[in-house]
Amino acid sequence: MINRRLETFFVLSILLITSKTPAQTTLTWEQCVKEAENNNLDLKTAEQTVKAADDNHIASIGQWFPQIAFGTSLGRSGPDASINGALSDPNYTPSATLGITAQETIFSGFKDFASVDQSNAQLDNARAQLAQAKAQLSHDLKMDFYQLLYEQKQIVLLQTIRDRDKANQDLVQMNFSGGTDNKGSLLVAQAAVKQDEYNIDQANRTLRVFQRQLDQVLSGNPMDDIVVSGDFESPALPDNEPDFLELTRETPAHLEAVAQYHLSDSQYVTARGAFFPTLTADAGLSGSGPSYDTMAAGWTATLSLNFPLFTGGHDLFTLKSAEETKQGTEDTLESTDLKTESQLESSYAAYVDAVQQSKVQEFQVKAAQTQEEIAKGEYLNGLLIFQNWEQIEGNLTAQENAQLSDVFNIKTTEANWELTQGKGVIP
Repeated sequence: MINRRLETFFVLSILLITSKTPAQTTLTWEQCVKEAENNNLDLKTAEQTVKAADDNHIASIGQWFPQIAFGTSLGRSGPDASINGALSDPNYTPSATLGITAQETIFSGFKDFASVDQSNAQLDNARAQLAQAKAQLSHDLKMDFYQLLYEQKQIVLLQTIRDRDKANQDLVQMNFSGGTDNKGSLLVAQAAVKQDEYNIDQANRTLRVFQRQLDQVLSGNPMDDIVVSGDFESPALPDNEPDFLELTRETPAHLEAVAQYHLSDSQYVTARGAFFPTLTADAGLSGSGPSYDTMAAGWTATLSLNFPLFTGGHDLFTLKSAEETKQGTEDTLESTDLKTESQLESSYAAYVDAVQQSKVQEFQVKAAQTQEEIAKGEYLNGLLIFQNWEQIEGNLTAQENAQLSDVFNIKTTEANWELTQGKGVIP
């Protein structure tokens, strides 16, 4: 009976502990891309800006069509100022009007064309900003995903190093007990294991930080502890160096600068239009009388020409300001292209360096592993002193850490190269 109670208590304890253990959410790279594309708030904001600019563009076209209005009114007028008199006094005179009017601007000094061009430029600018937002999201997602993957693999590597150092510690302990090594060598070996334990604890704390960062990029909604699955693929480099000038003209930075130039140009045309006459045509059909049944019909047609003579210098200085702004955006476009081309070349060079360095590091690790195996045998046979063996062991640890850092550096430079181009995995 007592054994059965203990068994029941043990099962309930296991269930309680399991229920409090936080579940993990494992995500692949493809799942992260889909999640970010559907739920990232910054991307949604940029998409709404494009929709608003598109609506403004459609609205601007409406000014080329006639503006038609309909109006009607009913009234009574008389000497009695009271409300009852206004409603029932027979001396009050009733009146009714009904009319429809149409107005068309024939010439506005090209301001209508400039208005449409301005809405076009604003739409192009919003689209360029959306492309940049997608590239930035793709960059941030790649950085956070592979940073988390790096930390996961770093913890595994650190655990492997700790296990190797523990085995080395046992080996030094055996030699110390046998009188072939000294206390200092043993303390150094023990210190290496302590350092390994600290490194693992620190890596676990860093892991939680990058879990939160990836969570924020995906949606901002709290998830369980995120674990990513995947590997650091080594990409194949193109045979020829890309045309940086051509790539520059495709970047969101260039497209946004072009849109700003077109926007300033349309504002210049609008300001210049104040010095041209305005020609409008109006037509209307109306009726008036005591009531709708007795009203007399009539129509009007008007052609109006207005020419501004003097506005206190407002139009002149507005035009000068628009002209200077246009020149400034033209200079900005040229400067932006020069900077972008330089950034493209720099980020591509860093990307190529990272890929090639990773390949070199593979040989470094193989060499260090072989050297470590030989040195361990020599130490066991008394052919190598502890200090020299420790240096070889430390070199292997450093080379393994460097190899993991190098493959992560490929993804970092790749993300920067894509961001500079304004490209990424978000369609």
